[in-house]
Amino acid sequence: MPHTLDQIVPSLQALGVLGYWLIGLASALEAFFLSGVIVPGTLIVDAGGILVQRGLLDFFDLAWFVAIGSVLGSEMGYWTGRLAMHRLPGRRQIEESNAFARARALFARRGGAALVIGRFLGPVAGLVPLAAAMAGMDRRRFLIWNVLGSIPYALAHVGIGYLLGDAMERIGGSLTRVAVLGGVVALLLVLLWAVLYSVLRLLPLALAVLSAAVRAIADIPWLSRRLEGHPQVVRWVEARFDRSSFDGLPLTLLGVFFCYVGAVWLDSAADFLAGDAIVRIDMRLAELLHHFQSPMPVRIASWITAFGGWQVVTPLVTASVLGLLLAGRRALAAGMVVSFAGNAASVALLKRAFGRPRSPLGYFAETSGSFPSGHAAASVAVYGMLIYVLWRTKRLRADTALLAAGLVAFAIGLSRIYLVEHYLSDVVNGWLVGAMWVTLGVAVAEWLQSRKPTPTGSPPATGAFRYAGVAAVVALACLAAANVWRYDHPRNMPMPSSDVLLAESQDLAVADAFPSTTESLLGSSLGPISLIVLERDGDALSRAMRAAGWVPSRPPSPGLIVDALYSAVEGNEDPTVETVAHFWNGHPNDLAFVSRADGTREDRGRRLHARFWRSAYVTPDGMRVYAGTAGVDEIDDPGTGGAERDNRAARDAVVQGLRAQGATILARIVLQQNSATAPQVTPPQLQTVILSLPQNDRRPGKP
Repeated sequence: MPHTLDQIVPSLQALGVLGYWLIGLASALEAFFLSGVIVPGTLIVDAGGILVQRGLLDFFDLAWFVAIGSVLGSEMGYWTGRLAMHRLPGRRQIEESNAFARARALFARRGGAALVIGRFLGPVAGLVPLAAAMAGMDRRRFLIWNVLGSIPYALAHVGIGYLLGDAMERIGGSLTRVAVLGGVVALLLVLLWAVLYSVLRLLPLALAVLSAAVRAIADIPWLSRRLEGHPQVVRWVEARFDRSSFDGLPLTLLGVFFCYVGAVWLDSAADFLAGDAIVRIDMRLAELLHHFQSPMPVRIASWITAFGGWQVVTPLVTASVLGLLLAGRRALAAGMVVSFAGNAASVALLKRAFGRPRSPLGYFAETSGSFPSGHAAASVAVYGMLIYVLWRTKRLRADTALLAAGLVAFAIGLSRIYLVEHYLSDVVNGWLVGAMWVTLGVAVAEWLQSRKPTPTGSPPATGAFRYAGVAAVVALACLAAANVWRYDHPRNMPMPSSDVLLAESQDLAVADAFPSTTESLLGSSLGPISLIVLERDGDALSRAMRAAGWVPSRPPSPGLIVDALYSAVEGNEDPTVETVAHFWNGHPNDLAFVSRADGTREDRGRRLHARFWRSAYVTPDGMRVYAGTAGVDEIDDPGTGGAERDNRAARDAVVQGLRAQGATILARIVLQQNSATAPQVTPPQLQTVILSLPQNDRRPGKP
């Protein structure tokens, strides 16, 4: 096969890489209008292009997966339209919706070419196949245009991601930690906005078409005959989808959502109780974010987190309930009370039941349990209910209300994670608890509202009672605002580091809290600790490595964050991350260096990496012990021995460089293995080398 064709045809190795399948699946789900409501497939494909630029995926392999996924998703949309086009209730109303009207107009103007153009028009992309089916487009003609449209879509968006990755590569070295953190937050906000926007624009249409498709299936002759034998069941099911009554479709949707969130919550709680995997990931993420803390982001996060505290939430809820009662909206007030009180009681009980301690890295001192996060729960249960009330009283539009609810929950939860007041699993669990209670609150409010003869509820208060109530509402709102402004929670004192005296350096072979291997973010084993360096003044190791020709790792950048996230999904070691990706004894590396490997290995994945961790061990003469690992992060085929050779070569390169700067080899030891199945005899070439840097840091030939 010619070399150029070999590069274009997808490789068999790509079939075993999870990243290709996930991105291809995202492309398919967005192309199908029902799942495209919640899956931002285009953004995920763009992110895949960034991974291509980072050298983690192949361009043409990824383009094939994206194109095939797009074809399959569009086919599902086409056949759904064929099945539902004669049975769609309220078809005129659906066809007049903005998104579907754009898709239909595009198809009317461009014909089959609309399947090419529509893929680049956001929410319209999944609706063009539906419009084609409802317009009676021939199946074979649709398939041809569908395949033709998938190719430019895949190439363009993978290419866009590649260009974005290249831009991040060029500017990444000049970004500060604050800029990196801001970029990640902005990316998450864009993702959140894309999902919420799709829900707002496409969910009603998706529900209508899905209902029509279900009715079409129910009208299949053999199935229809079976259903005729159970008329009571059929009437009960039809009543559950009645849009004219709260007991129908509204209650069904609320019930399904509550059960779904409850199942996810039970799964998250079971994962937390099942083992140490979630706990280890939480702790590593806490260490990671602790390294990204800076004064200004901490101050902003402190103001945001204040909105989730009881000092703000309690007066805010009291003011809201009182205001609703004064306005005669008792149903909404009851829903607010149910959501707030139920959420507060549940969080208190769950904290006592799980009894998870707080992270010692937390910025503020907290005494309650960590799991789940009360702030995250309140951000959904309380603020979600408040925003629902504003929408129900026509103070907010539906799209504004949904976006506001998502942003408030995201901001408060993120502030708790960034301040390390809670672990990631605490916040996610808190969001789920809050979502269950806001669902119950909405259900109670709507149920009570449906029993009232008038939609506005009871008559509003009048006279002196109204004036006194308004004054109380204003006072409570001012109290909540003041508590945010003067938020000054007690802070955690920095943990004093306790040194452990080490009599002999060889004792590290059996020392406690001195693991023999490093780990990834998810806890998979990476490289062995092949170096132990003793140095005195805290900076001698860094100076010696630079003098030996090793380059300190670049500052944190968006590209490095992308690499770390991708490695977490793949469950592999990080091929290019040079700073905070590897963990030893639960902590990210303190120092990291890069050097080009010898020979013809010119690609980035074949660079030699050296990472060092500051340990708690100190020798009697005051020398600090640093644990180190060196190797090539690129993954070799199992069984070839390439990883061992690369690790050994990298270790020897570090030893040679440090010896040239005056270091002396003290010993070679075998560290106590982390696994009981480890071999009892370790060859000398795989042993850990202990070096001591010169105490006065003098180099040979230096005066």
